[in-house]
Amino acid sequence: MLPILNSDESRAYDLFLSKNVGIPSLVLMENAARGAVATVREWLGDTPSKSVLIFCGKGNNGGDGLALARLLIEQGIAAYVVLTSKQLSKEATHQLNILKKLITPEHIISFPFRDDHFLSHLNLGIIVDALLGTGAEGKLKKPYVEAVLTINGLQKMTGAKVLSLDVPTGMNSDSGEIETVIAGKPVCVFADRTVTMGTLKQGFFQGFAPDFTGEIAISSLGAPAPEDTEVSLLQEEDVISIRPSRFLTVSKYDQGYVLSIAGSKGMSGAAVMSAKAALKSGCGLVTVATVDSERAIVASSMPEIMTATLDADSEGAPQKNALKHIASHLQKADVVLLGPGIRNTVESNAMMLEAFRTIEQPLVADAGALGALVGNLSVLKKRKSVTVLTPHAGEMSRILGISRDELEIDRIAIASHFAREYRCTLVLKGAPTLIALPNGKVFVNSTGNPGMATAGSGDVLAGMIAGILAQETAEPEGAVLFAVFCHGRAGDIAVIEGSMQSLVAGDIIDSLHTAFNQLQVT
Repeated sequence: MLPILNSDESRAYDLFLSKNVGIPSLVLMENAARGAVATVREWLGDTPSKSVLIFCGKGNNGGDGLALARLLIEQGIAAYVVLTSKQLSKEATHQLNILKKLITPEHIISFPFRDDHFLSHLNLGIIVDALLGTGAEGKLKKPYVEAVLTINGLQKMTGAKVLSLDVPTGMNSDSGEIETVIAGKPVCVFADRTVTMGTLKQGFFQGFAPDFTGEIAISSLGAPAPEDTEVSLLQEEDVISIRPSRFLTVSKYDQGYVLSIAGSKGMSGAAVMSAKAALKSGCGLVTVATVDSERAIVASSMPEIMTATLDADSEGAPQKNALKHIASHLQKADVVLLGPGIRNTVESNAMMLEAFRTIEQPLVADAGALGALVGNLSVLKKRKSVTVLTPHAGEMSRILGISRDELEIDRIAIASHFAREYRCTLVLKGAPTLIALPNGKVFVNSTGNPGMATAGSGDVLAGMIAGILAQETAEPEGAVLFAVFCHGRAGDIAVIEGSMQSLVAGDIIDSLHTAFNQLQVT
């Protein structure tokens, strides 16, 4: 798993490399620049005659840019440097002095530009943002505001690709927040790719950061990254080892039984999709307990789904005492899925809170069950078995009583604190989805795409978690990680086979078999 660090941890890592490992800061700068060279060469491809314009700040991020310029010139690539400050850090000054011996003064340009006529002669292919690194916070000062606006303007005017070193200028590397806004518009470099130094940064996965970072690549600083960090990126190699497996003599009863308490009048779709996803994820049996008005619809949707009836209240949602009539199903279930398609009424909320209090098996809570928790979080602390919550940002902000903006800029820390305080596994859906474990560790999922922002996608995920958890009750945390990763992978496959615009939740279910095969699930 790749570590994801905040700015304090990043600075501590750099200090460790220079003080403890013995890698001088200038060598770290060289290593950082070499990681960016690969992107420049990839992008230029068959058009090496195009030039690279590198905007450099006064600190070590600018030093990275100056080192990059020298390495590009070494390889015969035309590089121009734009200096935004006359006063540079010690290391950046050293890099500039070396560079001056290798290029003509015309290749070193002061900013703001006296005139921009020279731009028409550059045949510009790539713009590099080496203005500010992870240490920057707060609103941008004037020279940097102008530089960012210039970079974005040149990007639109010339079609050149933009490469940010370490972090796009204007973005807080911890929160992902764009802290400078002019006329209602965020001031931040729109990077096509961000080459980050040494490790991933937490801000990349919060707020609207993904809209500004573009693709993310890591440039090695010449030593192994920290291990066993609090926040990590979940990748394919991390979940293959925890995939469910089957013995040759297995029966359906060995593969787990999911009881799904789902659906209200006119809301059978969520119950159907979550049940299908559970079965398609490999569990042996699924029963959907739903209100009588929806039972026939659920039963006819897929012959493999069994059904049971929940008594309904006057609004067509499950009645307060509905659990009493499915007691036999509750006794048999290995995992209970609670909430998909259940409308929040006084009666249904009472039923779902009773489920949190009395169900002893692992419980996956989605949709209506999350609504019932608003103002009633204390029920989570009393549960003795595994509890998995699957809110999207809107549901999570209502549970916590905070705004969505407050949640988005601190979602990693909030998820970690919540999971630890309420002793649950929190799957906070979004771009990207986070999985926070009861010990406070957070995993950032690396799969999924914007096409999955569609009705029913969350129901599919909840069903998958329940279905895989039913097979892996001894490894509940691994089951959740595996389910979330596979859900995103299935969505990515659906886009490849179809399109992002036309993606619907059913496409994710239809792609599960390919996703599992890619992960060698048998």
